[in-house]
Amino acid sequence: MSEDKKSPLQEYEKQWQLVEKLLNEGTISGYKIAVVETEKILQTVLNDKNFPGKDISAQIENARMILENFDKLNYSRAMFNKIIKESDFDISSEDTKEIIAGYYKAISDIIKIDSKDIELKEKINLFLQRYFYNFPVRIRNGFILVFLFLLAVFLSTETTTGKSIAEMVSELSQFIFYKFVPMILAVVVMGSIIVGGLYYWKRKK
Repeated sequence: MSEDKKSPLQEYEKQWQLVEKLLNEGTISGYKIAVVETEKILQTVLNDKNFPGKDISAQIENARMILENFDKLNYSRAMFNKIIKESDFDISSEDTKEIIAGYYKAISDIIKIDSKDIELKEKINLFLQRYFYNFPVRIRNGFILVFLFLLAVFLSTETTTGKSIAEMVSELSQFIFYKFVPMILAVVVMGSIIVGGLYYWKRKK
């Protein structure tokens, strides 16, 4: 890679140096391994930037909105999969450069994510994907429940509508716990007594 291309990827310079070394070997095996190593760089960058997903394909899908040439990356990864799955699949120097260029562009887009000109809605969605959706489900759900509880408390104490709703909920809860639940319990107890009596009478008979 030239110096101007290397600049946004300095953090991963050692990995790129390995890719360059493999390319310079001028062998088919070197080209194949170079593509495999570039796939590894992509995976590392996605992880470093906190993109969620059960595998790299899911992570790429979550990063799709910031990839300027998504189709080119798809082509590069299709070639990577052929290299992995088909032992007799050969690629030329030009093929390899095209494949790695697709990876390089995608990696550059992901690395420069925080400085990209993205609409506010997409930025919020992207932020949630990268940092919030990675939380364990129980922790995330706990935060949601706490937030909803605090919001309900705020609305019920600070707004007229909220106070009215709170009064209605209070009256409903009083009806449920003071009238409905005791009535249900009474019915259950009475039913149990009747069934028990019938069972005892039947066995004695």
